[in-house]
Amino acid sequence: MTSKFRVFLILLAAALFLSGCQATYTVRNARVNEIIPAFKDYVGIHGYYLKYQNDKTGAYNVDMGQVYIAGTSSATKSKSVIVQPSDASTGQPMTAYEQTSWNSINNPARYANATAAVTITQRGNDVVIFIDTNDAGGTSLNDIKDYIQSLGYRVD
Repeated sequence: MTSKFRVFLILLAAALFLSGCQATYTVRNARVNEIIPAFKDYVGIHGYYLKYQNDKTGAYNVDMGQVYIAGTSSATKSKSVIVQPSDASTGQPMTAYEQTSWNSINNPARYANATAAVTITQRGNDVVIFIDTNDAGGTSLNDIKDYIQSLGYRVD
């Protein structure tokens, strides 16, 4: 595996890890006025806090507290050598030019506030829950599917 490919994989993994998460769940044969209280219970049970809530529009902002994000650091080295063969008529020796460049990326470790924007809307006989977390929130709210299923609903 070349070093450039290895760095690409590291950067791709970091981008996936550091990017937020979006999830959409469909609760079959349910009403919004049934799912909103279940959602609020879920938030309270996990110790989260609703920073914003509007039951009429189904819009919520969930504060999940401070989380530690580990630091990442990577470096790549590129080296190129250009060789010019000697000119047979002059008898001069071969000439080589070398160029080296470094690319370093450093994201220090830090604490960040994990948040999520959640919308709960009615679509026909179903309720759609859309969750959009920031990079610190990641997949924190993804177990809401299991919680709602434990209440007897079918969730896709």
